[in-house]
Amino acid sequence: MKHLSFTLTLLFSAWTAVAEPTEISIEAIDEKPSVNEKHNSSVIETSEQEVGEWKVSISLGYGQVESIISNVDDYDLYFLPRVSYYGENFFLENTTMGYSLYEDERFYIDLVGRLNEDGIYVKLDDFGVFSALGVQPPLRNPRMPPPPDVERDISYLGGFAANYHLSGFDFRAGYYHDVTDVHYGYEADFTVSRNFILTDNWFLHINASAIHKSKKLLNYYYGTTARESVNPFFSYQPDSSGINYSFSINSEYALSNNWAWQLLFKRTMLSDEITDSNIIDTTHTDTYFFGMKYTF
Repeated sequence: MKHLSFTLTLLFSAWTAVAEPTEISIEAIDEKPSVNEKHNSSVIETSEQEVGEWKVSISLGYGQVESIISNVDDYDLYFLPRVSYYGENFFLENTTMGYSLYEDERFYIDLVGRLNEDGIYVKLDDFGVFSALGVQPPLRNPRMPPPPDVERDISYLGGFAANYHLSGFDFRAGYYHDVTDVHYGYEADFTVSRNFILTDNWFLHINASAIHKSKKLLNYYYGTTARESVNPFFSYQPDSSGINYSFSINSEYALSNNWAWQLLFKRTMLSDEITDSNIIDTTHTDTYFFGMKYTF
């Protein structure tokens, strides 16, 4: 287990030093609030965020990001930062940034940049905190000997997302292509989410997503050479694209204007094209965190 020792300096540097995916999304967190509410945030805020306002919070507690790579350790979480800004058109949510191209009361289209979560798992020691901000994790087979170290680069994706709010539900469809020339692949996603106000102090956010990952992306992150395999005579290359399915629950119980209890859980079911890889030893991943949050 690796212990978390991130600072906000690392958080800001990750936005620009991205030859890195987030959706800690984390799909790092990649939804923009609507005009009247802040929808689809990975953590439900206890108060609305005003236009042009920076919001910074720090959560202390315990959680874990489980690695899907055989020889990469699970990641313990003790410290979880969050930084967001929403201007008239530009928005920033941790490692996700975007620009609103069109917006009305129910429908808006954004230009979005976000971290690719697949690369985070390879470099979990360095970027595990971002997985908790929007990504996912696994179960292991201890009888399986680990392959040699797997080296992959982090990538950043850029594209468009269309969002529609109807009857309390938020629907989003997006397309994001590698803009860092790492794997030249893409992701396309469809997400349905809803916010619930359970009491005056208790907020709940539920999210379900399907993420289509291209063959080039899967080949880069999960394809292996003979050198990377447990069996030196075996290599693996996915023969098609694949779809991951995820479900997440994020909740806050406010104690005051600044303090709140925070709970985060996310499960992702990995596509066959990923689980068939000889460096993967799980069929699904879980990320969780529970602690006390302070908003500045």
